[in-house]
Amino acid sequence: MRKQHIWKIFFIGLVSTSLAIWLLVEPNHIQSKRAIFPWLSKGVTNQMQSKRTIFSWSSNEVTNNQRQLLNDLTEYDFDRVFQSFSTRLTNEEITSFVSAITNQNIDVYGLFGTPEWSLDPTGKGMIKRLNRIVEINHQLPENQKIKGLVMDVEPYGLDDFNWDDRAVQQSYISGMKHLYQATKQEGLELIVVVPYFFETKGYQEVLQTIIREASSEVAVMNYYRNHEIKHLAFEAEEARKVNKPLTTIYEFKRPGEHGLTEKNTYFNEGRTAMEENAECLKQHYENQVVHIAYHDYQAFREVLNNE
Repeated sequence: MRKQHIWKIFFIGLVSTSLAIWLLVEPNHIQSKRAIFPWLSKGVTNQMQSKRTIFSWSSNEVTNNQRQLLNDLTEYDFDRVFQSFSTRLTNEEITSFVSAITNQNIDVYGLFGTPEWSLDPTGKGMIKRLNRIVEINHQLPENQKIKGLVMDVEPYGLDDFNWDDRAVQQSYISGMKHLYQATKQEGLELIVVVPYFFETKGYQEVLQTIIREASSEVAVMNYYRNHEIKHLAFEAEEARKVNKPLTTIYEFKRPGEHGLTEKNTYFNEGRTAMEENAECLKQHYENQVVHIAYHDYQAFREVLNNE
């Protein structure tokens, strides 16, 4: 009887080991694995892969307020910061900032944007910003380099802008394609910021092309409170088709700034309400990677102070 008992234990152990190996080496069967072993989903769901990001537009965070920013990034578990780098900043100021942030295992991206760049089909103005990032990266160790660029180019901010102007659309697409190819050649990422209403304003082709051919990731200005899941649907489906991550951006600026109304921002609702909404959104899009971003750091600080 003792022998039989030992053989039973041996057999169960052998089967368990074989099953564990199969689970690890057969990713194509991941859906069926989840059904059999729900705990496995923790390692593959969007919720585990999702990153927390904050936009920072002020050079003050690079020079005078670096310590406060770093404290907030670590305290509130941010994985990435999209930081604007003014042309007035020196390379030394930028490298010092990037080193301090990346030493805390937080990724840094250069944040840039002006509507006029949408009128240049060569992408020359944007590529100039890329070249400076490359120059700065040459001065940094491999594990401290800037990860990529975030381009917030909003053609509808141009004077006399016309949504039906195909020339602007094609110029915008062309410039982004050139920039994307250049960033890939440098081994960097390109994240393109778009509003949630592109596909409803006649820019569906533009949006599809940017997601498929002109970006590593798209960040959606999802500024319509409590409609975030609905307004991300088109972008999420396009990103899913090409297996690219997506970022949904939550606004924290106070109503009245930059034409924002109460429905556009979480300034009064606060951080908890925004994070509850983000959890629901990630659950809804659990089969793909959706990152969460806060806009922006100064507004985030104001909301924290009001809590």
